[in-house]
Amino acid sequence: RKDDSAVPIKGLTPGLAVHMSVCCHPLPGDRIVGILSEGKGVDIHTIDCESLGADVHDSDRWLDLIWDNNQRDTFHLGRINLLVLNEPGGLGALSMVIAQNRGNISNLKIVNRSSDFFEMDLDIEVTSVRHLTNIIAALRASPAINSVERARK
Repeated sequence: RKDDSAVPIKGLTPGLAVHMSVCCHPLPGDRIVGILSEGKGVDIHTIDCESLGADVHDSDRWLDLIWDNNQRDTFHLGRINLLVLNEPGGLGALSMVIAQNRGNISNLKIVNRSSDFFEMDLDIEVTSVRHLTNIIAALRASPAINSVERARK
């Protein structure tokens, strides 16, 4: 994997601290905005992030940003919420689909468990929003997966 120490975003001031928001998990390909925080740096959000509502009236803190499309093969965390059938092989099918689509599971949290389903939050290393969308589509085609969507919180 490439060294991902450089931030693949255009429009940032060099030397400014950058934080990828954990509420919306922005990925290359998403429309993004930066919110300046004094003493903290810039928080990067997707343009449709629910957390931006509080900052709407303070537009002088907003930075118009775009992803640098020349940065290839850098990995970012995308988060999905899914419902997996509680049956033998369900988790194996989930991980196989992600691996076949060149994603890497970096974190898995079982949020709720019932006799029929596991509700999970899953962090996947992907290169772009398109990469994550392809993984989501492949997961939806799997009989072991009941539902899957990109996390927005």
